[in-house]
Amino acid sequence: MSGARVCALLGELGYSGAEGLDPDSFEWPFQYDDARPILDWICSSLRPSNVLSLPQLSQYDQFVQQGKLLEGEDLDSAYDSISAFSARRDNQEALFGAEEGLKDIRDATLAYKAEALELQKQLRHLQSQFDMLTGQASTLIQGRRARVAATSTVNGHLTELDDSLSARNLEMNAVLGRIAATAQELAHYHSGDVFPIKHVKYLIQIPEFQI
Repeated sequence: MSGARVCALLGELGYSGAEGLDPDSFEWPFQYDDARPILDWICSSLRPSNVLSLPQLSQYDQFVQQGKLLEGEDLDSAYDSISAFSARRDNQEALFGAEEGLKDIRDATLAYKAEALELQKQLRHLQSQFDMLTGQASTLIQGRRARVAATSTVNGHLTELDDSLSARNLEMNAVLGRIAATAQELAHYHSGDVFPIKHVKYLIQIPEFQI
């Protein structure tokens, strides 16, 4: 739509009534073969950067009337001066930017060094705690081994004592059995029954019955 291109261009160039234009009403000039190339060139070439606005045109007329309009060599000299100043300013900005970059690098380096020192401090603290825990663990292991050894020794003594008590219990049971048998025989003796000689010999061997 060529008419739409014309309306859009007029809007970019600052035409105040561009919003109310009808694109269809600008289609007819593009129907002519002789006019179409010129209109296409205008739509593709004109931009706000290469077209004077009304205030700029008024200022241009004022410069012409005051004789301040630069042309020819004067214009070239002014352009060279402006270009040199612009290049020098760009260099200064680049140098300032480099200095700012170096400052940022120095600040970052100092921050990294401080962080590294803090990490080393934390590492030393953790190493100290690790050494302390290692010592405590070694002490606990040695204590456990000592308790196991002591428990084993006590269990051995208890086993020996239990065996000894079992043997003494058997002996006491045997003695009590013989005493009970002897008491029964004595009861028979006092009742008029014959008292076996073997029980008399046994009683003589018992300390309680020795005369």
